Amino acid sequence: MHAQAPPPAPAAVLLPPAIVLPADLELKPGSLVTQDFDREQFDLKPPQGVRPVPVPVAGRIWRFIVRAAGRPMGAFALLERLLPALEQGGWTLEWRERAVAKRDLGERQYWLKASAGTSGELKLVLAEKGDPRIFDLPLPGLKPELPKGTEDFPYLPPWPGAKLQASNTSRSPVDVKFPDGTEHIMMVNFLDKEYSLAKPPADYEFLVVYREALERAGWTLEGTLRGGVTQVQATYIRRGRDLRATLRLLGDAMGISVADVGAQMAAEAPATQPAAKQP
Repeated sequence: MHAQAPPPAPAAVLLPPAIVLPADLELKPGSLVTQDFDREQFDLKPPQGVRPVPVPVAGRIWRFIVRAAGRPMGAFALLERLLPALEQGGWTLEWRERAVAKRDLGERQYWLKASAGTSGELKLVLAEKGDPRIFDLPLPGLKPELPKGTEDFPYLPPWPGAKLQASNTSRSPVDVKFPDGTEHIMMVNFLDKEYSLAKPPADYEFLVVYREALERAGWTLEGTLRGGVTQVQATYIRRGRDLRATLRLLGDAMGISVADVGAQMAAEAPATQPAAKQP
């Protein structure tokens, strides 16, 4: 009986060829964290007496720590080794005192900044300017779609690679405009789907990608939130449909909640008149 070969080790995440560290500096093991798309701010040196000029750069981001490969060095000594090496490697120091540099490599543009970390370490952020992924959403159908507990919303798919973990219902009040033009607060049912994310996006990427995808598909954004919970709220009131949706990102999980208000209004038409909205 032959023993099974061990699974191949995952490919190491490396720095892009735009940056090469001096031989006596090294990448601290386990410190490298990457995001496919995020945003970082780099400050340019201003004229005397003027505030720094912030340059937001969105794209692929590498965050990592550099330390001396041999004898220990302080942060100042590390910078004295790093900055000349950057210039020799084709980087332009936009603000030497703040260790901010830029490099154009063909059609690609990179930004870098360094700051003192713990004793004998430098914290670096490297950004490659780029565009977010394109995430196209199907249009809602002309008739209500009621996905089962094991199914995704056909018009609001989760983040690529997400795995459905739970499907539940909840009730919340929403502002509804009736055919006669009056507005009322109506309690509606939401279908809530929860997903785990093997490779969660940065909250900035989540907001940008879903915001642009929703708008392209004809949804109207009602608001976004970025903090402990990253959230996008949107409505789709077109083609005879009235949908309300909330998409949330929380660490390595996300949730999608949808209320088909139009279908529920049609089903409850003979019911008692809802309370009028207070001015």
